[in-house]
Amino acid sequence: MQIHTKENYRLEVTLDNGSSILLNLKPKLDTLRFGLLRDEAFFRCAKTDGHVIHWDGKVELSISEIFELIKK
Repeated sequence: MQIHTKENYRLEVTLDNGSSILLNLKPKLDTLRFGLLRDEAFFRCAKTDGHVIHWDGKVELSISEIFELIKK
């Protein structure tokens, strides 16, 4: 998995099979879990280990959670 941060709190997630997902996290910014991501500079610091997207160990998002978010 690879990630690229986009404008308006969106993440482009490219899976190992070449498929891409555009994930909009803006609706989640008012939640306790994702509230730290409101800081755009912090949001842009997203990294991945290939299985989990993380922001400095403070916010994490697994691939299974990404699939759950796009189902909704």
